[in-house]
Amino acid sequence: MALCLCGAPAIALAQVSESSGAAATEGVVVALENDDIVVDLAAKRGAAGGDIVEIWRPLRLKHPVTGKVVTDRFRIGSLRLTQVQGTLSLSRADGKLARAAQVGDVVILRKAKLEPEPKQPASAAKLPPAAPGEPAPPTAAMPGAAPADPETQVVSTLFDGLRGANVTRRVIAYEDYVRKNPEGRYAVVLWEEAAQLRRLLAHDAMGKGQKETALLNFSSPKEALDGVPITLSVELDGPARGAVLHARRAGEVAFRPTPMTGAGPGYFSATLLAEQMRTPGIQFFIEAVTSDGKTHALVGSSDAPKEIEVVPIPQPTPPIRKEATASIWTDYADYNRMKGNDRVWQTEGFVGMRFDEEGLRALRTGFGVFRGVGGSLEELDEQKKSGRKVGLTYGYLEAEGAFSSFTSIIGRAVIGLHDDGVSGGALALVRIGNDKKTNLQIGGEILGGVGLRGITQLELNAFERVPMLFRTEVTNQPAGSAVSRDKVRPNDSSATADTTSVERGEVGGRAIVQIGYRVVPGLVVAGRGSYQGRTIKHAGPGFGGAVTYTW
Repeated sequence: MALCLCGAPAIALAQVSESSGAAATEGVVVALENDDIVVDLAAKRGAAGGDIVEIWRPLRLKHPVTGKVVTDRFRIGSLRLTQVQGTLSLSRADGKLARAAQVGDVVILRKAKLEPEPKQPASAAKLPPAAPGEPAPPTAAMPGAAPADPETQVVSTLFDGLRGANVTRRVIAYEDYVRKNPEGRYAVVLWEEAAQLRRLLAHDAMGKGQKETALLNFSSPKEALDGVPITLSVELDGPARGAVLHARRAGEVAFRPTPMTGAGPGYFSATLLAEQMRTPGIQFFIEAVTSDGKTHALVGSSDAPKEIEVVPIPQPTPPIRKEATASIWTDYADYNRMKGNDRVWQTEGFVGMRFDEEGLRALRTGFGVFRGVGGSLEELDEQKKSGRKVGLTYGYLEAEGAFSSFTSIIGRAVIGLHDDGVSGGALALVRIGNDKKTNLQIGGEILGGVGLRGITQLELNAFERVPMLFRTEVTNQPAGSAVSRDKVRPNDSSATADTTSVERGEVGGRAIVQIGYRVVPGLVVAGRGSYQGRTIKHAGPGFGGAVTYTW
């Protein structure tokens, strides 16, 4: 049964009282969403798009003299309703507000109260009866009734013009009104009325035994590109004079009709324009038009339209650039007040390639030269023995594997030569943070015949042209292992095996600061300073430098 709108003008009267003046409907601000103010004055409470509402700030204060709680509210401006739904509405400030809107502010919708519609006099002319099978025409506003708002007057005029019109004309008029007034408060109910009348037409055609046009073939794309027009085609079987494609963007109320043009016997097609193809999607349905001008659904319907997801056009991304890096650094560290019996000089260089953010991030290969003099504190400081020479020349292969752009693990395998022959070593670090940004590395190293080293290193890249490095080490290098008398090499040319330290060196700590300067985008030159020691009295300074080039 079609929904009748004979009493549609009375919709405007549903929210007003019988007394004169203005009807005030109160609500509150329930949320703030960017520039929108969400209020609970909506269609169910008589609000419509474009309405102006007052906004008031409630206050609750304690009187400084009487001590009583005083409550009041002050108007801070006006809001304009921009989108009105069933329960909530979006609004924006209409002019400048005295205070910024807050959740809990009171909003008031005031509308003129209309007098109740007087009863129709017995002498009033009666309207002609509706044609068989058609809904009754709406009743026009009676003379002497209170003036309705402009939108109600437009709808009332629409109904007056449809007196005696057939169902097809009514459907066209209702849908045309909705397309012109998609935000009007009558738009939804008029669209529903048009849909009901369409069903009535289809049911009537079937009851008269008219052969219905059948759909032979149609294929709908599941996905389309934003701003790119697409063409839809159907193949029909039956007495079809044509077909109409109805489409709307997601969120719109009314469908936009597009006549489908003939593309051969039984074939019809129409194109959805670029301005209609907007994310997130478009809804449509297709109707056949018979020789007597009536329509029936072929693909989807106004109540259950088909949907096409509209996605943004993929933007080309530049290929991941593989970076190559070459670097060399050198570092001198004295552990015993520049006495020369506990010191290290190490130089290391590498070349490497950086691949991706995740998975195998980088591969590096390099070399190193380690030269040092050391021994135990007892033999060096108390027995005044000469420090022994320690040396290792080595090469290494290093890989960095990343679990994400923020976390990776660095592993290094070392092989080299010292006085007794071939020796090996390893290094392992955990990197927290991206290697191109500020990051922290924690791990350790072992070098055969030289000793152990625990490492914590912070690479600070907050300043583009001045990269910095802060590093601490806990180590027993260079004399990290004991040697026999027959293999010891005295540092002092006058010393013998008996007057040279052969015991393992003690653990000490180092603090290193390195400051770089980016000369050009790929070239960084840095200087470093350090201080290290094994006890308070057994300590000394250090210095070094580094050069890195990336291309």
